[in-house]
Amino acid sequence: MIDHSTRPDQALDSWSDSTSSSEGAGPDVRWVRHRPPMGPLPRWGLVIAVVLIAAVVGVRQFVDWVRDQTVPEGLTGAEVEFVIVEGWSTNDVVAALGDAGVVDNPAMFRQWMRCPAAIRWLIDCPTGREYTFQAGDYILRENLSFEATVVLLEGGPLPEEIIRVTVPEGLTVDQTIQRLMVEMPLFDEDDLRAAMVSERLVWKHYPSDLPYRLVEGLLFPDTYQLDEATVDDEMGLLVRMHQQFLKVVDDLKLEERAAQVGLTPYEAVVLASLVEEEARLDDERPKISRVIHNRLVRGWRLGIDASSRYAVGKTAGEPMTTEELNVVSPWNTRVVVGLPPTPIAAPGRASLEAAVSPEPGDWLYYVRTDEGGVIGAHTFVASASEFEAARQVCVEKDLGCG
Repeated sequence: MIDHSTRPDQALDSWSDSTSSSEGAGPDVRWVRHRPPMGPLPRWGLVIAVVLIAAVVGVRQFVDWVRDQTVPEGLTGAEVEFVIVEGWSTNDVVAALGDAGVVDNPAMFRQWMRCPAAIRWLIDCPTGREYTFQAGDYILRENLSFEATVVLLEGGPLPEEIIRVTVPEGLTVDQTIQRLMVEMPLFDEDDLRAAMVSERLVWKHYPSDLPYRLVEGLLFPDTYQLDEATVDDEMGLLVRMHQQFLKVVDDLKLEERAAQVGLTPYEAVVLASLVEEEARLDDERPKISRVIHNRLVRGWRLGIDASSRYAVGKTAGEPMTTEELNVVSPWNTRVVVGLPPTPIAAPGRASLEAAVSPEPGDWLYYVRTDEGGVIGAHTFVASASEFEAARQVCVEKDLGCG
């Protein structure tokens, strides 16, 4: 039994005394402190090694991150309309590029442009390069690399827009000339008319048997931008309008689709011009096209008033006499059977589409009645009696059928 009243130091002293007083009674027992096999220096070496490894890994990750900033992963993003304002410094440009999302890290981009010696080991940046960016409008993209951004900016701004000219659907060549002479003050009318018969505007599908050349319908109605270099170039604008026509025709696969409905490509454009002049509502274009197709198949006269106006040189809204409505002309479909020899106006994309994709139906007539209270709406019918009833509605509403 242990005596809890005895202090530990007293117990130790008693034990020591007893062992010393009984010399020879047992071996000389000594306490020895054993040190760990690795001293303080090896332990610190291990710590340093771990720190160095971590540092190397961290630097590697940092270098990878920096390079991801200079050349971002993935595809570039959407187009960005970017403007450099007159008087901006390079820092202003860089900050604006960041705000626009063109570069992800403007501060890193600025360092890349400066390329000081201290960071050349870290990123691949151009040395000895000076940057001067012109004020103006640019088209950039989101998520560009630093190098691609600089290349686009150093290419200079977009040409300054001088004039935007719009040629609407349904104009004849003469009306187009009149409009351009108003909107393009530097154009010369004689040069413009001479350009209209240029070989550069000839379409490969233009009929070889026509005794004249007419670009009616072959200049696409659209909005065109002209800069300082083209503001007085009549031929240049007409070539652009014709090239746009060729592009739309190709997009629509007009040649192939015209054959499927029994037309040549040129005839499809002629038919589209009739649709353009007759339709007031987009959803009626395929129906008007169907009426024309159905009457062509039956060998009927088309009876389209717009062709009569074209034959006598009048425009929509001008009154027509009985003699003018019945004038003998290849373009007057009230008198001759079949399509006119050329388009009677410039058709837009919707009318070109309708010409080769008429809506299914047995209609043979249409007349304006403002059906359903819709201004400009036509009534489409298959019989002469139905047409006469619809025409009476047109007369009563004074819509031009009297």
